[in-house]
Amino acid sequence: MRGTALILIISAGVTLSAQRGAAPAGPTDPLAGAWRGTLRSSTDTQTAFVISIVKKGDGYSGVVNTGGTTEAPIRKIALTGNHLVVEAGADSKLGDVALTTELIVDGSKATGSGTLSVGPHRFPVTIELARRPRAEVIQPQVVQRADYFVGRWSFEYLGGEFPPLSAGSRTGSATFTKTGTSNFVTGVIENDLGGKKAQDRITLGFDPETKMLAVVERRADQTELISVASWQSPLAISFTTSPVVSGGRTYQLRRVVQVLNEQSFDIVEEFSLDGGAFRRLGNARYSREN
Repeated sequence: MRGTALILIISAGVTLSAQRGAAPAGPTDPLAGAWRGTLRSSTDTQTAFVISIVKKGDGYSGVVNTGGTTEAPIRKIALTGNHLVVEAGADSKLGDVALTTELIVDGSKATGSGTLSVGPHRFPVTIELARRPRAEVIQPQVVQRADYFVGRWSFEYLGGEFPPLSAGSRTGSATFTKTGTSNFVTGVIENDLGGKKAQDRITLGFDPETKMLAVVERRADQTELISVASWQSPLAISFTTSPVVSGGRTYQLRRVVQVLNEQSFDIVEEFSLDGGAFRRLGNARYSREN
């Protein structure tokens, strides 16, 4: 998929001490409660974001959730004056999935910035939160499934012209349909390259037990890209295509898809030439039309 598929999930067990026995937070407790708001990416796409913290003995516990379906411990939480630092992370087959935030707490509001990382990939984010009186965990918003892609999406891709991996910046639409009751979807991608039209096709199969994707792309120029992708984290899908030989050179494409919510996802693409280090190629934003 030209710019294809997360996003990132961070959940938490916030622990400042190993004390047992939950106790209700006092009215002046600076942290306890549900800090609910938005996490905004560098491409100005936002998704729901919640940090839920409850008082537990002399310490705290809770969860951080960006719409994912699993939880992992927060590695660090520190409040100095009104400056709050939270670091949360989880291991996955993509590598370490982590969020580091630095927030300024002003009464019932907290704002600041952070870094969301999936393996070696890092994405700057900004955060705006407001505290509610009790801790609560948001319900999952994005569940790994083939049906996530079904429907029509519009997209805009900004990147270099680098045959056979990329035809350059373009806009267009992608329409995905499900094959019966299976976990397979097929897609047709209509590209507009400055007035020049090109059509790509894609077949995607999802294994709900292993959270793995098998992807076959057939480009308009007959280039075929085959990928085995991991969707272990609900918020991110990692692709590396099979090598393609063209003109005596070997090309390989790598993608990270940020699954932001049910209505949009972003894609970051990198390429490798003749087995060299991966370099940035381009990025895309997909928005659901129906």
